[in-house]
Amino acid sequence: MRYIWLMILVGCGSLNAADWSATRQLPASEAHQAAAAEGEFVYAITSRSVVKYDRATGKRLAVSTGAARHLNSGFFWKGKLLLAHSNYPLKPERSEIKVLDVGTMKLTTFKAFGKAGGSLVWVLRKDGHWWCNFAHYGADNAKTFLAKYDDQWRELARWTYPQKVISQLGRYSLSGGIWRGDELWVTGHDDPVAFRLRLPKAGGVLEYVGQHAVPFTGQGLANDPVTGGLIGINRARRQVVFAAQQGIRLRVLCYNIHHAAGVDRKLDVPRIAKVILSVKPDLVALQEVDNKAGRSERVDQAAELARLTGMQHAFGANIPLQGGHFGNAILSRLPMDQHQNHLLPNVDSGEQRGVLEVGFKLPGGRPLRLLGTHLDHRRPDGERLASAIFINTMAGKEPAVPTILAGDLNDVLGSRTLKEFQKSWTPTNAKPMPTVPVGKPTRQIDFILVRPAARWKVIETKVLDEAVASDHRAIFAILELRN
Repeated sequence: MRYIWLMILVGCGSLNAADWSATRQLPASEAHQAAAAEGEFVYAITSRSVVKYDRATGKRLAVSTGAARHLNSGFFWKGKLLLAHSNYPLKPERSEIKVLDVGTMKLTTFKAFGKAGGSLVWVLRKDGHWWCNFAHYGADNAKTFLAKYDDQWRELARWTYPQKVISQLGRYSLSGGIWRGDELWVTGHDDPVAFRLRLPKAGGVLEYVGQHAVPFTGQGLANDPVTGGLIGINRARRQVVFAAQQGIRLRVLCYNIHHAAGVDRKLDVPRIAKVILSVKPDLVALQEVDNKAGRSERVDQAAELARLTGMQHAFGANIPLQGGHFGNAILSRLPMDQHQNHLLPNVDSGEQRGVLEVGFKLPGGRPLRLLGTHLDHRRPDGERLASAIFINTMAGKEPAVPTILAGDLNDVLGSRTLKEFQKSWTPTNAKPMPTVPVGKPTRQIDFILVRPAARWKVIETKVLDEAVASDHRAIFAILELRN
């Protein structure tokens, strides 16, 4: 029988998106409003024209023809470049979508809005709908709004922006916008900052997710389909700027908590929470966790630790115990996307073991998995070996998804169990870092491992210097997930 509990305790926190760094600057005198790219060509956008450049050589190839007054961000749709256009700064504002035939470089009108209640600064296509942003400036910039349209250009919904974003714009408004997965990333006028937003479940104000540095001085930005990165402009230097995201760093803790019973025989859940908080982890894999068992005063330990640390939690029950259950838990500062407890092979009627799987969505919709486990302690090692094969097979079903495995493996480096794991996983430490016995550790049986190896860089691994709260020392790693 499988059990799983999941509880969202506080508003979903999220990992701050890693900053972006410039990988190339292409000189372009027309880099004034925005940039876009497709295939071998790059397009610099100024108020009245679009100029085509060769991506490889940077050679200026062609200039658009056709009337324009104030072009803004552009994006590619069905092989053509669609651009936001308005009569800014004239009043009343009139907006339209221009379309550039990149073969002839002829600029024509795709959709005229007339007076739409603001100046159109970007247009996007997602999920079969059109998304248009109409800007307001000065004291009215809080009136800037995002509108959703169907294919008949009937407005279906609109949203304004949270004060946290508007307050950083000064007298200006938002200039650029792109979809990255289910997140809307927007830029202002001059600051090298991108704001991450998402549609709210209810209400008319977009939900603020976070922000991060970009090597663009505001203005329009676009997704680069060739690199998977971003493309924007440095208006002061008249450059088109290509950018890639730096690796995301994750702080990961693995801790067998011995149902919060310390070597001093005190049952103390807050003490375990203090150990966890000492390293400010993003992800925590816990073993030997009680859920409402008699011996631990009927406390749901995973939920209580989540409350004390301000994290989300998932619990996987493997063994019924004294009116409750016993198993593994995961704590997280990242929003949990999916979760499942898998029962491991049971040999010779031993204690039932399991592996708790939790999936996450990183900024931009990228997936991440954490597996938390606790393997059998008996000799010989048949059950541990069978469990290692099971976990390897399970993880191998999605080989490209970056995955962390953390747990009490009850075996050491060089054992058959670890050798089996190392067919699919890379430990964060190459040499033993003892975790037991807790007073004077001589053996490492607690591990953090990652896969695929090429996606991860280990920044640091250490064993925490705490010898009272549990009968194991916790192991901690700082990991960088590469793009």
